[in-house]
This record gives sequence, C-alpha cells and structure tokens, in this order.
Amino acid sequence: MKIDWRSTTHEGWIDALDASNNDIFGVLKFYNGRTIGKSKAMALLGAYWHRVDRTLFGKAADKGYGIERWCFTEYGSDRRNLHIHFVATSPIAIRPCCAVLNALWADMHRSTADVTHNWITPIQDRRAAFAYTTKGTRYLRADFIGEKISHTNAASTNLGTDYTEAQIRRIANRITDRQLTKAYEAMERQIVQTALKRQTR
Repeated sequence: MKIDWRSTTHEGWIDALDASNNDIFGVLKFYNGRTIGKSKAMALLGAYWHRVDRTLFGKAADKGYGIERWCFTEYGSDRRNLHIHFVATSPIAIRPCCAVLNALWADMHRSTADVTHNWITPIQDRRAAFAYTTKGTRYLRADFIGEKISHTNAASTNLGTDYTEAQIRRIANRITDRQLTKAYEAMERQIVQTALKRQTR
C-alpha cells in the first residue's frame, strides 16, 4: 500500500500538538513579508521571542526558560509572503497573554505588522488551529526559522514564588496602556471572527 507521506506528516504534527497544553494560536506578520528577507526575519523573530521571554520570565530567560511554543514558517498562497504561524502555552491568563504577545511584536520594529494585522487569540478549536498552524509541514521541507525560534522548557526549572508580581511589573515597563488596549481590542475582534467562521463551516 502506498503511503501518503504529506498527509501522514501533517496528521502527525496535529496529533502531537493536540496532546500538548498549547492554548494560544498566533500569526506574526511583517509590514511586507515579500521583501523582508529570511536573514532579517530570523533576526527580528529571535529578538522578539527573547523579549517575550524576558518580559514574562525575567532573568530566568537567560537560563533558557521561556514561553513554550512551536513555530512554523509560512509563505502564503504565492509562496513569497513570509510570516510565522505558532501555538504556545500561556504562562499567565490567556487573553492578557495574547494581547502582550501582539503588542510586543507590533512595537518590535518598523518592519513588524500592526496589532490589527497579526492574529493572536486563545485556541477555540484545537484540531483546526493545529491543522492550520502546521499546514506547511505537508511540503516535507526543512523549516530552519521555525526550528530556531520554537522552545520547550526543561522540567527542572524553578521560577520561585514571586514571579507573578514581577511579570506584571515587567509588562507594565515594556507596554503602554494604549498599546495593550489596542492589542486586546484586536484580539477580541479576531475571537468573534473565528467563532463566526466556525458557525458557517
């Protein structure tokens, strides 16, 4: 019997992610994904996720601790529009975490997209979210960017007992109320849009 390796690989990713604790689905876009270039994109994405990890975990990020995430590089229907799909496990309340992730990316660089053009929300349909996130795996090609910026934590990492208050202080130092409000409003609109799409399937 002939094996459909494309479908098998894709289904394998969906199953693996479905067995995880991921609760956030996201798409990170650039102002122009067709001209950004892989090297610049890699540099910005690496700096962004380090900033996220430092914001949420402080000095523990320098020891390898960060938000757990699986990232996948996408190029759109024309195969030229570079952007990132990801799923992650929120270390704080899910909705605020989504807004923080979007606000940090939008404020990262003039080449990163505004909060209204990214898409970061709580996962509403796990299988559908994981299928969309990993759809590029059907092409059976190496994903060097996705591999570089994905992250899992060592089980033995100890953050101590006071990191929640420290997280709040770091978020407040890095994101203005206006930025966070805009990101939160974008997230709420996107949640509604996703729910409407699910109803029309």
